[in-house]
Amino acid sequence: MDSNLKVLIVDDHKLISEAWSSLLKDAPNILVVGTADNVDDAYTMSMQHKPDIVLMDINLGEGSGFDATEKINDSLPKTRVIGLSLHDDITYVKKFLSIGAKGYLTKNTSKSELVEAIHSVYKGETFIASDIKDRYFTSLLNVDSEAKKELTMKEIEIVKHIAKGLTSKEIAEKLFISHRTVETHRHNILKKLDMPNSAQLSSWAKDKGYV
Repeated sequence: MDSNLKVLIVDDHKLISEAWSSLLKDAPNILVVGTADNVDDAYTMSMQHKPDIVLMDINLGEGSGFDATEKINDSLPKTRVIGLSLHDDITYVKKFLSIGAKGYLTKNTSKSELVEAIHSVYKGETFIASDIKDRYFTSLLNVDSEAKKELTMKEIEIVKHIAKGLTSKEIAEKLFISHRTVETHRHNILKKLDMPNSAQLSSWAKDKGYV
């Protein structure tokens, strides 16, 4: 039985895929079985080689690493995908893990961390790059507090009117509710979003694209 972990590298920049291959060339118990630069080739080569690990660039020239990861996960449940990206935005990390990836590395990753990630993910662990790990786990701890900030559909409707400059009386007339009910909603919205006044709320609503 082959003791080497088979690794497929997917990146649409040849120099980068060659660099990753070079980094792993002398790594013990790791064998790079090939490289791919688009979704179709990534899937075809995965089906051909059935790699243990796929190092997947998120931004591919044609399609995306998200698409390729979902296709591979659907067909090869034993193959584990590790995302590779210039993006260190935690939103990308969460999205990539949510579709089945088991790790996320930035392109600042060192050889030792890359090798560690491959072995850790193969063993069933989730691996997050050291330069974003703290922010990632902090974001998970903040999930509850962020959830409390979610507005109801009625509150969003009122926010839209506030952002347009309508008074509570005008909002009440438009929504066929009492002036007092609008004032209660306004108070709850400001408290929920931890904002001091309607002016800041209006600015926030415009940034969020509510108007």
